[in-house]
Amino acid sequence: MIELNVDFSLLYKYFGITTNSIFQYQSKDIEEIMKLEAQKGNEKAKDYKQILSDPNKLLEIFKLANVENKYIILQNMSEGDLDKLLPFLTQQQLALGLNFFTDEKIMSLVNHLPIEELVVLIFENFELKDVLDFMEDDAMDTFLKQPDVDRHYAQKYFESLDYQKLQNIMIQQFGSEYKDKSQKDYLKEIEQMQDSEFTRFITSFKREDKMALIQGVTAQDDDLLLLFEAGDLSKPMDLLQKEDKIKMMEKLDPKFLVPMIQDLPMDLTQIVLTQIDPEIFAKILAKDFQDILASVVLFSGSN
Repeated sequence: MIELNVDFSLLYKYFGITTNSIFQYQSKDIEEIMKLEAQKGNEKAKDYKQILSDPNKLLEIFKLANVENKYIILQNMSEGDLDKLLPFLTQQQLALGLNFFTDEKIMSLVNHLPIEELVVLIFENFELKDVLDFMEDDAMDTFLKQPDVDRHYAQKYFESLDYQKLQNIMIQQFGSEYKDKSQKDYLKEIEQMQDSEFTRFITSFKREDKMALIQGVTAQDDDLLLLFEAGDLSKPMDLLQKEDKIKMMEKLDPKFLVPMIQDLPMDLTQIVLTQIDPEIFAKILAKDFQDILASVVLFSGSN
């Protein structure tokens, strides 16, 4: 039997039901009780549905500040009902529900975020260098080959380099005969390359030079960060403890957190929802869930 810890003095106040009568009704639900009371001439019992539509009275009668009471009511709701309640939780409350997931599942949820949201999440917590440190060379090459990474970004980057750095790159790529050329010669050489030659040039850089090039390119247009694969962007998160991952995700918009919590089994979603503010819960119950309140067995114990 479902048991709710309710305030019997309030039941008498709002419904006119005496303590002696309450114990006679232990095996009945509220609908049956109110019908019997109305037959006895209890005028308050006739209007019980109006009382169940008053959030302030529900807050008192059902003692909704009590987490266990909220949980019992939530257990009577359907999956669809629970889904409707999730948006009423705060970001922090929703994020706490992520504790029920494994590390692997959390990373899967992160990687399924829209890329725009993932970029914000990652770069609020990590530098691009942190991301590139974990990125495979092939992934960096794939980025540099994207049509949207226009050559002029790279050309501007090369123009920004000091002579010594640019000279080192050219000697590394083309040999010692490039040692004594001027910076202007180097830039002209790069600019005159055919597209295929230019692609081979930048993808054959040493890892540290390739990382610096990507940093220089994306600094000119941070929308280029959207071209990375989700799994490559999120790799630094793998090193974090689960609680630190979840702390990061507290800043996500609820519209992204809610679908994550919907991946939980119903019993765990119910636990997450016990965090809901009692006053908000009372208003929702009064507006949309009077049928559920009427179906819950109220009188199976006393304070």
